[in-house]
Amino acid sequence: MKTILRLWVPMLIAIIGAYLFVDRPLCQYIYDHAWPQYLCSVCMLGHWPFVHDNVPGNGISIIKLLVEWPPIMTGLAPLLILGALFLPPCRPKQLLIFMGITILVTFVLKNDLKWIFSRDWPLTWTHNNPSWISNHAYGFLWFRGGLFQGTDETGSFPSGHTAVAFAALMPIGFVYRKAMPYLIPVAVSVGLGMIAFDYHFLSDVLAGALVGVTCTLAVESILGTALVDSEEVFADPLFKKGS
Repeated sequence: MKTILRLWVPMLIAIIGAYLFVDRPLCQYIYDHAWPQYLCSVCMLGHWPFVHDNVPGNGISIIKLLVEWPPIMTGLAPLLILGALFLPPCRPKQLLIFMGITILVTFVLKNDLKWIFSRDWPLTWTHNNPSWISNHAYGFLWFRGGLFQGTDETGSFPSGHTAVAFAALMPIGFVYRKAMPYLIPVAVSVGLGMIAFDYHFLSDVLAGALVGVTCTLAVESILGTALVDSEEVFADPLFKKGS
């Protein structure tokens, strides 16, 4: 709990500061300098064979897949938990349970927060939604859409991609400690991609990271005894590789 509180204070200050002073000029700068178009042209230099997006004839790049993998993990989360049922007590079993629960909790919480805050997007995506770039719409509209459902038109805050990225990767770092320094940059890169493509404001990404990290720490505190003290876990030969 103390760790979560120490995390929340600086992150809330950063989120408020970004909302007040950084989000709009940064979003406008990225749009004016055509960062999304440039990055898309670079991304499309490498294609994933036989995979296409929803525009006929357009291949989907490897880089784009790397940025958009969090929704895939959300769909796989229940399967991770079910898959753990077929494993004997071991670190991979603990990891599947830890990761699956953390992703599901994060997914539900970020959807609840999107409904609560109901924030305008940086760009117009669907149903002619108001946005900063299109008509300088900026702010929180609060509780738009169905109860705990929200609407696609006002779902910018927090960034779900960033939240799920942290929720999916941090459990790996908790179970295999030496991997953590390599996993955090991957999660951060997802958030940076959301900003660089004008998918989200900076404060959206910071809030998404806070949601993902908080859910991970909360689930870890609940499952902590099983993750740390289980003799079966320590007996797994993979422990020596990851500890």
